[in-house]
Amino acid sequence: MSIPEPSINFATENAILLSFAEPRLNPKAGSISADQLQMRIIDLANTLRQSPVAELLTDLVPAPGSLLIVLNDGHSARRVLKEAEQHWGSQTNTQRKSRQVEIPVYYGGEYGPDLAAVASHCGMSEQDIINCHSTACYTVSALGFMPGFAYLSGLDNRLAIPRRKTPRNRIRAGSVAIGGTSTGVYPADSPGGWHIIGHTRLSLFNPDSASPTYLQPGDQICFIPQWDEGSALP
Repeated sequence: MSIPEPSINFATENAILLSFAEPRLNPKAGSISADQLQMRIIDLANTLRQSPVAELLTDLVPAPGSLLIVLNDGHSARRVLKEAEQHWGSQTNTQRKSRQVEIPVYYGGEYGPDLAAVASHCGMSEQDIINCHSTACYTVSALGFMPGFAYLSGLDNRLAIPRRKTPRNRIRAGSVAIGGTSTGVYPADSPGGWHIIGHTRLSLFNPDSASPTYLQPGDQICFIPQWDEGSALP
């Protein structure tokens, strides 16, 4: 399998950015896919956290196609890069067992005010949107935008929809939404331009917790439909 090598740049005097070129999927040549690359980046971050250089690190931040390595001291960059290179080159496959997370979701009705608009745009029924969204398995590819917000890969292409032309001033915590080719859950009240199709009562961010962010890069996510008088009917 062809594994891309990263470009290496200092983001600050104490932070290194490893940027990986977007792979071009060519099954005959055994090229790596974008999802496989992302899982390898996440695995590299987890490996470095448990490696001999862990004490030299302040943070490791996986993002789509990149890894930011934040150091206690920029003078340790050469040692950390050598360790990263060794692990990246020795990875033969992504074998780490991912955490499986189920997120209960109330779709449509008062919980998903944009479900009808998404169904109309996609040329599907509201029930079809719910079925399509909830039967897929998603991967947390990165955290960003706001604390606890997980970017999930794996959205069915049939559900892709441009972001709203006019963002809302406030979207309540727990809102399940689609924006472009991604889906995600708003972990706290915030402005936003994604289309809201449902809501979960699961808390995804608690600043008072020892582990404030519930979802982590590499987690496998399944949405489980729930029903009550305020949601769309099954």
